[in-house]
Amino acid sequence: MSSGAPVTSILRILGLKKSTYYRRKKLADEKVKSLGRAEGNIPGFSYNVVNFKINDLIIQKYISEIKSTEFCTFYGYKKVTAVLKRKYLLKINKKKVYRLMSVMGMIRDKKQPVRQYKRICKNHTVTNSNQLWEMDTKYIYIAGTRQVAYLASIIDVFDRSILAYKLSLSPNAESAQEALIMAFYNRGLKDKEGLTLRTDNGSQFVAHTFEKFCIKEKITHERIPVKSPNYNAHIESYHRYLQDECLTGKLFNSLEEAEDVIDNFVYGYNKVRIHSSIDYRTPYGFYNLKDSNFKSKLVIRI
Repeated sequence: MSSGAPVTSILRILGLKKSTYYRRKKLADEKVKSLGRAEGNIPGFSYNVVNFKINDLIIQKYISEIKSTEFCTFYGYKKVTAVLKRKYLLKINKKKVYRLMSVMGMIRDKKQPVRQYKRICKNHTVTNSNQLWEMDTKYIYIAGTRQVAYLASIIDVFDRSILAYKLSLSPNAESAQEALIMAFYNRGLKDKEGLTLRTDNGSQFVAHTFEKFCIKEKITHERIPVKSPNYNAHIESYHRYLQDECLTGKLFNSLEEAEDVIDNFVYGYNKVRIHSSIDYRTPYGFYNLKDSNFKSKLVIRI
């Protein structure tokens, strides 16, 4: 009957009365309704284009045949529905195919999206050190090993000090987090409330582990809009100076050699090189300046 054979002919062959068959069928249908569709566990059917009933068990066999084909192994329920309609001429919708494939264990559990703590940068009025830091990554080629190293640097926008840097062979969240911990140590910061860290949208900065670390340390992490490096101008400017005055024309044989050269440049940048924006003082001297009228009047809007 489920394949479309006439009910009257089947009952005549079996020697059953119509009243008996339909009474039993009615009782079975009522039982299914009382149990619910999922708990009834009685196979249904769908029609094909010539209005023959096709049992769900046969449809599941069709699905197995489709999924066993070389190029259809990873088909989802929507594509399987399209094949059932075109190849097997079934009148069936994607919701039913989804249910059948779920029973067959062919539906993958959806991955829960990782929550992104995204905060777009906003305007700041910076009046003291340790209010706004900028962080960015620069590529450095290691000729001796033919590898690309990644330099993560942090600058204080107010006093222009390079607080810390980390040179590594992988631009991951752990190296960025390590640079941030070094900056805390160098500044002697225990209470980080009121500190904002601004970065671009690099993979190490959007990583869930890095975001969780910032939340744990009570740092406001904000990211600049895409293709807007001017929002991170101070650290971008520092990396340009680093390239022009330190890296250009040098070939490093190892990661350690590059670290030594960069460390010497950072020392000179902080303690020797003067900056016009901080009264022609060095970042180190300006940071340690006490009771200065200029320092108290300096306001940076960014």
